[in-house]
Amino acid sequence: MYSITKEFGRLQKSGDFGNYVTEIDQLLETLSKARATIDSAPQSRRELLAIVKNSCSNLVEKTGNIQKDIHGSLSKYSKALDKKFKIDVETAYNRSAFPDSSKILLDRAIAMHLIREGQFSVADSLIQDSSLDIAEAIELEFIDMYRILAALRGRDLRPAIAWAASKRDQLTALGSNLEFSLHSLQFIHYFTMTTDEVTGLPVNGQQMALQYAKENFAPFGERYLGNISKLMCAFLFKSNLEKSPYVDLFLAPTAWDDVARSFTKEFCSLLGLSSESPLYLAAAAGAIALPTLLKVGTIMREKQTEWTSENELPVEIPLPENMFQFHAIFVCPVSKEQTTDENPPMMMPCGHIVAKESLARMSKGNPNQRFKCPYCPNESIPNQAIRVYF
Repeated sequence: MYSITKEFGRLQKSGDFGNYVTEIDQLLETLSKARATIDSAPQSRRELLAIVKNSCSNLVEKTGNIQKDIHGSLSKYSKALDKKFKIDVETAYNRSAFPDSSKILLDRAIAMHLIREGQFSVADSLIQDSSLDIAEAIELEFIDMYRILAALRGRDLRPAIAWAASKRDQLTALGSNLEFSLHSLQFIHYFTMTTDEVTGLPVNGQQMALQYAKENFAPFGERYLGNISKLMCAFLFKSNLEKSPYVDLFLAPTAWDDVARSFTKEFCSLLGLSSESPLYLAAAAGAIALPTLLKVGTIMREKQTEWTSENELPVEIPLPENMFQFHAIFVCPVSKEQTTDENPPMMMPCGHIVAKESLARMSKGNPNQRFKCPYCPNESIPNQAIRVYF
């Protein structure tokens, strides 16, 4: 990908149309001034036209060179793309995977993606044109979410705190710590404040933080006592916070971005939706897997073989864990296969875990047959094994 990145960088440098527009504007201005001069003094037309012609020739030459540079960079970038992506992706398209009846499902997925991305006007047009049955309440929820996120970007936590307080019971049921995280960040924001954000006048940020803690931390005392203690102990280092044990807590550069991501995740969870758009994840995974799948398809056609696996790919395609790690994965140490709902992980009395099918093979299918653990001297029977949930 280096060659593509290199040519794209060149295109960015030479493809600045600002210089091109500036030269065109200058040319138009020169012609306008010449016309005005000729109108006021027709007798000087011949001399003035000669001067304008020379000036315009230079400007036209400059704009031509700029245009040539842009066209050359664009051409080189296109060639780099063509050289890197020689494979025809149309060969991976399976028309039977998208019958006519599924078009409305695709339209709905696209519309929901647009709503989740905050492109409400575009989503409304698609919903109307495709006659999709998407509840208006869903769009209103995301409009509210983006309103709160806009406030967070402006370092205003009040809308998010109000929302979390109104959803306290639901967030608690999910085991979420969002509401306390928002209050903690508000405390830290006050603690590190030296001037009023509106008036610009000096303020006592530590006093504001202390008052905020008195008014808001009481409901969280039982569950978050340790966290509250850390916040309170920071007053001992208020004059030298940069060298205190709490520097990572109070001066974290990603604190606001982290709480925004946490808010988005919890907001979507209460709607029964994932924090990431399913359409985006599917497209991203497909883009990563496409070269490998195309290569597998070519080999299968050349060797005239068939893909016999139903629930798994014939090759391993690693996907970034930060995007595609949705649940715990356990691979049986005996069979080397990933466990599933039909073949779950089972823990023997000794504490070692194997897949259910491996357990059956070791006991020869007899639920009362004693067998030795493959990893320790202990013996057990299949009935003593219990299912493990990660």
